[in-house]
Amino acid sequence: MSDEFVNTKKNVDELQRKLNQEMLKDAGLREQMKEFSEGADSFEVSEECTQKSSDAWEEKEAAPDFMKGGESALLSKYEKLKQEFEELDASYKRLWADQQNMLKRFQKDKDDLRRYGAQSTIEAILPAIDNFDFAKKSVKPETAFEEIIKSFDMLKMQFQLALQAIGIAEVKTDVVFDPTLHEAVTSVASDEHPEGTIIEVVKAGYELQGKVIRPALVVVATKS
Repeated sequence: MSDEFVNTKKNVDELQRKLNQEMLKDAGLREQMKEFSEGADSFEVSEECTQKSSDAWEEKEAAPDFMKGGESALLSKYEKLKQEFEELDASYKRLWADQQNMLKRFQKDKDDLRRYGAQSTIEAILPAIDNFDFAKKSVKPETAFEEIIKSFDMLKMQFQLALQAIGIAEVKTDVVFDPTLHEAVTSVASDEHPEGTIIEVVKAGYELQGKVIRPALVVVATKS
């Protein structure tokens, strides 16, 4: 997986976290606005009841100024909360748009990785494939059999080098049989080899960055 793909995924996760925070702030601000709105309604009802008590109102001339001051402070705080809400709402919309754009880019990187992820592998193998054509052209009727065998060995070696460049290595078979690395196709009784010794490789196995992607098919020696 490419570093750009991983970084894109991290950016999407971070953007999602910020978006969730903004949504929580948005919900809290809506609740505060609701509370202040209800408080304003209750205040208006209280003022209406106070006006009906005209005798008490007239006895305290300072009361209207007090009520007006309270209403002014309440409306001021309400307007401040409303402004904060609008700013958070705009921030929320920007984050939402950024998240959608990031998700689209993430999906595009994912599709590109699926389509072109094998590009480096192919580029490493192409020179070895090219040498097949060169080897074929070099073989003449008078070419010695030993030279042909040597050409095949060179081609195999070049393929192995190409595979090593992308992290693929051949499973070792000059060791005691290991079921995590090898698969026994058959066993042969032998007094010449210790039990469990690999005496023949039917098909080579391969590892990718230490992980077995194909076990080696081998013939194993057993006690006679």
